Amino acid sequence: MRDEESLSLWDHISGDCFDGPLSGTKLEFWPVQLTTVQAELERYPNSIFIHSERLPLMAKIMRWFFGQNLIERTGLKLPPRFRRSMHREIDPRRPEMDQGLGIIDENDKGKFYPMKQIPRGGMVEDVWNGRVLIIERGQTDGVPFARWKDSGEPPMQLLTRWYGFSFTYPDCDIFNEVKEKQFV
Repeated sequence: MRDEESLSLWDHISGDCFDGPLSGTKLEFWPVQLTTVQAELERYPNSIFIHSERLPLMAKIMRWFFGQNLIERTGLKLPPRFRRSMHREIDPRRPEMDQGLGIIDENDKGKFYPMKQIPRGGMVEDVWNGRVLIIERGQTDGVPFARWKDSGEPPMQLLTRWYGFSFTYPDCDIFNEVKEKQFV
């Protein structure tokens, strides 16, 4: 992504500026919980939603062309042109289009929690960096969200594909429910 003021280039996951006058700086970022209108109304029945009927032409085309869950239905991979824009190979430890919750700690270290390891409507507890992390996945929306057990505060987190998370955090840990349970 490029900002309009300095024309600097920014990593959209980490917030790091990697090219331009602001190179070497980092944007402040915070966790955002993704959800659906239905799930939000279940949690907060008095919520007010504003919906615009205006949709940019490109968004309409993409919605028509891709539909929902195209990757899962078709086994779609990264387009060759996009892949050539990457400056290193994708981490082979997981399927590149695998979706999951990426957690980033205060030391800029990451851990990836594959969606298949987090039960819908359920919860996973994991000890990471000496703290207990709780990841819950909504029954209605199916979206995972993490918080630290001791403070209730959410860590920085991203609902993301493996290729993007591992590209930004190349030495990240990967949650493995079976392995983690053996050592608890």
